[in-house]
Amino acid sequence: MTTLYDSVRYPNWPNTRTHPATIGALAQLLGRPGAPFGRCRVLEVACSEGVNIANMAVGAPNSEFFGIDIAESSIARGEETIGWAGLGNVRLRLADIRDEQAVQGEFDYIIAHGVYSWVSADVRAALMAMIGKKLSADGVAFISYNAFPGCRVRETIRDYLVYVLRDAHDPQQRMEAARAALEYQMSGWSAEKPFQKALLEAAQDNLNRPIEVLFHDEMGEVWEPQFLSDVADAARAQGLDYLADAHPSVLNDGLFPSVRFDAAKKHTGGDWVKFEQLLDFTDMRPFRWSLFCRAGEKIERIATPDRVVGLYASADLTPASGPGKKAFAFRARTGVEFETDDPALGGLLGRLASEPAVLLDEYAGSPDVVEAILRLFVNTAVTLATAPPIFTRSPGKRPLASPLARAQARRGEEVLAALHHKPVRMIDPFWNSFLQQLDGTHDHEELAQFVAASTGKTIDESRRLIPAALEEVAGNRLLMDAVKAQNA
Repeated sequence: MTTLYDSVRYPNWPNTRTHPATIGALAQLLGRPGAPFGRCRVLEVACSEGVNIANMAVGAPNSEFFGIDIAESSIARGEETIGWAGLGNVRLRLADIRDEQAVQGEFDYIIAHGVYSWVSADVRAALMAMIGKKLSADGVAFISYNAFPGCRVRETIRDYLVYVLRDAHDPQQRMEAARAALEYQMSGWSAEKPFQKALLEAAQDNLNRPIEVLFHDEMGEVWEPQFLSDVADAARAQGLDYLADAHPSVLNDGLFPSVRFDAAKKHTGGDWVKFEQLLDFTDMRPFRWSLFCRAGEKIERIATPDRVVGLYASADLTPASGPGKKAFAFRARTGVEFETDDPALGGLLGRLASEPAVLLDEYAGSPDVVEAILRLFVNTAVTLATAPPIFTRSPGKRPLASPLARAQARRGEEVLAALHHKPVRMIDPFWNSFLQQLDGTHDHEELAQFVAASTGKTIDESRRLIPAALEEVAGNRLLMDAVKAQNA
């Protein structure tokens, strides 16, 4: 059966919020630790070409990854790429989730990203029922979806596109017409009027993304945003409890004592789902990354210092320049600056500025340091994971790039899966050929010989180019620490 995803390819990129090491860290903070990333079984529903799970598999050779999708061309393309990458721990299958035989066995992590609010009610029911049956005892399920009430603005954008495209049926024609229609309509909205300003921002957000995303998302046949409370009720009917949202910024009331939660009790009775649903009306949140676990055991939402044992912190920090009022000052990649006089916290932040990841075990006995790190975590300045990253910033004598990125480069992709589980864009065709040489067998002189032969540069020019080229690749988190990968 041919689908629209066979006609129009959907961008298939890794998503860091779906990574088991990231999900596992959050679950551990809430007192529900899951299976270790290095030895787990992961299922992704609607996996497309499988890039998301294949990139996970690079860092966990002893784990198993399965993906299902209904688009035949996506599965075929993914299987070819995975084969080129030599990833024997990933399997893709053409299957419909409504088929009870589509998924076999239990899984420690089940991922359904960008599915739930774009499929019919019977598919949503089948998805939730499958999770109820196939999630392991300590497993965690990830379900993302457009959320009401925040999606009311985006709903207006969709209504407009459905109207203006009612006579356009060819996919390419629809995409071109949608872009032109949005640009036209934006010219008539005023940023001085609050609702029109919101529409302008939503429309611009759509135009900033690949047009294929707009085609499948806002212009999809099914577009049914959900209330968190309804999704949680559907999960509860399958023996599942709502654990948390996977976006760190939503966790402030979940990891620390919350004045807002206490104040809302007269409306919620202390029910966590009802509380977060009220917050969705307050914050007008348009999207949810909901995590679910097996019902039965109490969820301890206030994090205690001991729960960081076994977790790795990472951050893109630099020492802040200029005079500071306190002894230690740092700037996050987002531009936010923070400072402290605490030598233990300052020392940890200094390590985070220079090391790919820091194991937090030694800080578990320092409640103030742990609280500071968790507050940086909910403000997205620090990431937490149950496993260290496998990328390296040092190319070594024989540089080794991610096998998946090399396979994508062989396919001619411009957006590659990086080893911090984010997409990186490398547009120049030079990178496609150069990355394929970084298989761990070529030293810097051999790489220079390759560059000279393929670009026409002199050998001396090529030798001077190699350090900068490798620095670019390493900076994009595409180079592997082979020892870490083997020991994962």
